[in-house]
Formats: sequence, C-alpha cells, structure tokens
Amino acid sequence: MTWQEIYLRLERYKNMVNTIVKNPIDILALMHHCAFVKDGDVWYRDFKREIPLMELVRNLNKAYGDSEASVMNDEAFSDKMYDDLQFKPEEDIDSFIATFYMALVGMAENRELLKIYETTGLPTTEHPEVLQECIDTYGADKQIDQAIEEMSELTKALLKHRRKAIQLEGGNVNPTPDTDLRKARGDILEETADVIIMLTQIIMIFGGRDFVERIIESKVDRQKKRLRKETDGQNC
Repeated sequence: MTWQEIYLRLERYKNMVNTIVKNPIDILALMHHCAFVKDGDVWYRDFKREIPLMELVRNLNKAYGDSEASVMNDEAFSDKMYDDLQFKPEEDIDSFIATFYMALVGMAENRELLKIYETTGLPTTEHPEVLQECIDTYGADKQIDQAIEEMSELTKALLKHRRKAIQLEGGNVNPTPDTDLRKARGDILEETADVIIMLTQIIMIFGGRDFVERIIESKVDRQKKRLRKETDGQNC
C-alpha cells in the first residue's frame, strides 16, 4: 500500500463514527492503534505480537543504545529516558529511543481518553463550523429559541414513550392507539440528536466550555459521594 493510498483511506476514515478499534486489521488501523493501555501499562503491537512498551524500549536500547541502561529498574530507566530527551533525536540514538517512548506513551493515553469519550461521551459533529455558521446567519436569539423548542420536543418524546410503556403493561393512562415502543425509542434518539446540536450552539454562543466541563466533573463527583454514602448506609 502506497502512502497515497493510505491518505485516501484516511479521508474515508473521517466519515466513520468511531475511531477506536480493538484489533487493527490493516496498516491504517495499526497506525492509530499500535500503542494501547492494558492492565495499567502501555503496550505496543504489530500484526504479529503484543509487547509491553517498556520491554520493547529496553530491547531497542540494548540493541542500539546504552546496553547498561537495559538492565536498570523501571524507575531508573524512565529517569534516564527523561534525561535523554535533552539531546536531538537525529543526533543521538538514546534520545531517539526516548522520543519514541514518549510519543507512544502519549499516543496510548490519548487513545484511552478517546475510547472513554466514544463509549460514554455525547456524540458530536465533525463540522462544528456549520453550527457556528447557523449562529452567524440566523442570529443567537433565534438559535436559543430553537434550542428551547428542541428540548421541549425531547420532553414530549420521553413522555410519549413512558405512556406507551405503561399502557402496554396495563397501567392506568390515557390510551393511545399507537403503542409502537420501537418507533417511540427512535423518536427519543432523533430528538436527542437535535438537542445535542442545539446545546453545542449554546456553548458556542455563551462560551465557557472549560467552565461547563469543570461544573460537570464537580457535580458528578458530588453524586459519586452521595452514592457511596447510600451504599455504606445499606451495608450497615
């Protein structure tokens, strides 16, 4: 596969919803997933093997660099690689190995963060500039009104799903001829997408993305403590 072919495939990958894969099957996937976290450690893989990154770097150091460093304990070896970063990697093999190690550790950690986001984070768009253009074209006030409307539509969809579910279970609700829960679920997801689009624009309008993230973490941490108290109380 030529680099031009890889570039074309990268362009196609942009249209994929998820970027994280567990088992890369081609060179393009391996480019993004050769470094990963397993059991709290960073590992390296190719098509034939998986090996702890520290072990791989020790092997490289033994083969091409300072052979004595390869027998250091992990802490001393890490300190040595940190010191080796002060040199130019194109002029010093130990610095090159240290740079390789640093890059793959960072790649693996970023992959873990992306995996968490793609598993539990809110979906988003690859074209936020379109949302900004909506604000610029229609105005902030109209987009805020649209956000209010979309949140109302989501509320209605949730209530309809609840009413249909209760009716199917024989509960006492105003009857509805349409009891298709699958369609009701689809309506919820579609309205959720609309709300996410509009909430993204709300953050664009008012700013404070970092502030919102800090508030989310604070509230989740507070809820975590409440859950622990309830669990501890039940175990007493």
